[in-house]
Amino acid sequence: MIKFFRKIRQNLLMENKTGKYFKYAVGEIILVVIGILIALQINNWNENRKQSNVIQNYYYQLEEDLADETDNIKDKISRISESIASYEQYLQLTKESNLELIEMMNALTQVKLAFWYPSFNSNTIGTLESTGDIKLIPAHFRKKLINLVRKQEGIVSQANGNYSVYLSDLQKAGNLGFYRNTYHLKENSHLNYTENYPEIILTLENALYLKNYTEKRQIIELKQMLNNVNELKELIKIEINKK
Repeated sequence: MIKFFRKIRQNLLMENKTGKYFKYAVGEIILVVIGILIALQINNWNENRKQSNVIQNYYYQLEEDLADETDNIKDKISRISESIASYEQYLQLTKESNLELIEMMNALTQVKLAFWYPSFNSNTIGTLESTGDIKLIPAHFRKKLINLVRKQEGIVSQANGNYSVYLSDLQKAGNLGFYRNTYHLKENSHLNYTENYPEIILTLENALYLKNYTEKRQIIELKQMLNNVNELKELIKIEINKK
C-alpha cells in the first residue's frame, strides 16, 4: 500500500513538473513571437522612414525643377510673343498699303524669322517613371505630373513637325535670293534675283503663316502649362509640410 501511494506521489510530481515545463515553453514561445513582431514593427518603421525620406527628396527636386520650368516657360512666352508681334506688324502693313515688291521684301526682313525648338525639364519626373518610384507619389499628384509631361511632349512634337516645314520654305526663299536683300547686298545684274521677288514673298508668307500658327498654339499651351506648374508647386508645399 505504501508503495502504491509513493508511486502516486511520484506521478503527481512528474505531472507537476511537466505542467511547469509546458508553461515555461509556452512562455518562451510567446516571448519569441513578441520579439519577432517587435522586430518586424521596427523594420517596417525604418522602411517607412526611408521611404518617406526618398519621397521628400523627390519633392525637393521637383520643387527645383518646377521653379526652373516657370522661368523657362515665361521666357518662351516672352520670345514667342515678340515673334508674333513682328509678324502681325507685317500683316498690318500689307493690309493698309499697296506696297511695291521691293517694299514687301524690305518689310519681310523686319519680321523675326528665328524660332525656338521647345524643350522642357522633366528629369525628376523621368526618374520617378523609370525607377517606378512614381507609385510612391499620391495618386492625384501623380496624375498631374504625368499630364504635365504629356503636354510637354505634345508641344515638342507639334513644334518639331511644323518648324521642319518652316525651315524648308525658309531655305527655299534663301535659295531664291531673299538673304541678299536681307543683308542689303548690292544688286548684281548677272544674278538677276529680283525677278524671284514674287516667289520669295509668297514662299516666305506661307512659311511665316505656319510659324505664326505654331507660335500662337504654343502660347496657349504654355500658359496652360504655367497654371499646371503653379498647381503642382502648391501641392508640393502641402506634401512637404505634412512631414
